[in-house]
Amino acid sequence: MALFGKKKKNDVPGEKSAENKASNSVTEEMKVILEAREEEKQEKIARAEERQQAQEEELKKEDFMEEQSVQAAKKILESEITPEGMTFFVICDEIPMTAAPEKEGNIVIRGNVRGTIRKDTEVFLYQGRGDKFTVKIEKIRNDNREFVDELSYERAEIEITRGDIPVPEDPDQEASRPVNRYAVLTDGKGIEDMKDPACKGMARAGNPRTSAMLCEYGKYGKEPVYFGTVMDSLMTSEFVTLAKITPAQNGKSTVGFLSLATKKDPKSSFLPVFTDLKLARNALKAGFGGQGGPDKCLNMSFAQVAAISRDGRHNGFLVNPGGPVSITIPRDLVDKMVDTTIFKERFGEGASDNPSLALGGTGSKALDNFIGNSGPGIQKVLISNPSDTPEFAAIENAVKSYCGAHSDIAKVLILVSTPANNRNDKSYLCIMDCPDETFQTECKGLAEAIRPFLKGIKRIQFQQFSKINKENFPSKVTWLYSKLPQ
Repeated sequence: MALFGKKKKNDVPGEKSAENKASNSVTEEMKVILEAREEEKQEKIARAEERQQAQEEELKKEDFMEEQSVQAAKKILESEITPEGMTFFVICDEIPMTAAPEKEGNIVIRGNVRGTIRKDTEVFLYQGRGDKFTVKIEKIRNDNREFVDELSYERAEIEITRGDIPVPEDPDQEASRPVNRYAVLTDGKGIEDMKDPACKGMARAGNPRTSAMLCEYGKYGKEPVYFGTVMDSLMTSEFVTLAKITPAQNGKSTVGFLSLATKKDPKSSFLPVFTDLKLARNALKAGFGGQGGPDKCLNMSFAQVAAISRDGRHNGFLVNPGGPVSITIPRDLVDKMVDTTIFKERFGEGASDNPSLALGGTGSKALDNFIGNSGPGIQKVLISNPSDTPEFAAIENAVKSYCGAHSDIAKVLILVSTPANNRNDKSYLCIMDCPDETFQTECKGLAEAIRPFLKGIKRIQFQQFSKINKENFPSKVTWLYSKLPQ
């Protein structure tokens, strides 16, 4: 007998079919997947917004640094501190390989023009180890790729002649890059020969290369190549520092150098130096250092700045305190700079620790007297005659041979200089009598002649006879070499 109305197991109330279960299960999984996708999408949008915000912040920073560079350039180019002859400068931040010059042999560079640059003008290119070359501006292209005769405060592509930039003997050697990145193109004259070891005259001429490099330091200072180029520029510059000259009881003068702290490093003392004599004089007139402070401006080579800024009283030096752009060179960085080949080639071994070693001193009798009389931060030295040794006999022959071939050298005396606190750190002290204009060249030449014979004593320093204090100098001296009867 059949039973009608009997329900199937799957039709029991409260139970779902297998198909419904599967359908609901897929729906839940899809919901999770869709939620995950939405979260991923939102994360991507958030990351994109963060990147966009970072890019916008970076652009704002670049715009800010560009404006800072422009304002610094205007302070230099449109004021009383303008370096001699300078109406513009360009940091060559790009040497394009794809931009062909209009005239064969010319060179194309790019950079931001500060001031006003004009076509068909003869200008200077500063680069490398203080090299200065004369070139001519033949073409100027603005940022719209239009040729113009002149341009102010705008990015430009500039075609220059090769001028007196040397052509490498090997055609493959730097043939495509005769201009170094971050070279400075300007009409600022500087001095006639930037290879002069003492960089004489740079501070009076405003250090055009260094002034230009510092203006762009905020923009490019973190780039290793630019940073290294700035350090090279500092080592091939001359500076001015402020000093207090005080007469001593013995009738001689002592010199005290100023020390400054910075907001970033208030516990350290730095030697303030200026790239321009005008900047230093302005600081002096403004009472820089307070009442009873410095009263003189002294020109110094980088070697002298390096030595004094590491003398135990200073922890480095501060360039152009008060602007237009100021940078701090801490002592550990100065240590690295004086250990470079360029420093040793220009100033000789040992110049990093004694200001008077910068091939003849400062040219300032006040400072030379100070160096010889144990002023602040300079150790007292003992002066004696050299020992009669085969080493010195060879040096004597080299000196006489060299001086005999150079008619401008009247006489030479060589003594031994020994620091009172370190009797093992001896050096030869060469006192030379020759004209001012040839002194630097003759020091370098004589040093090269003597250097092969330096064994027991391995360092030599120079002083110009006309600039030493004669008060305690012996009236009768047997000169090692003399064109006159002794």
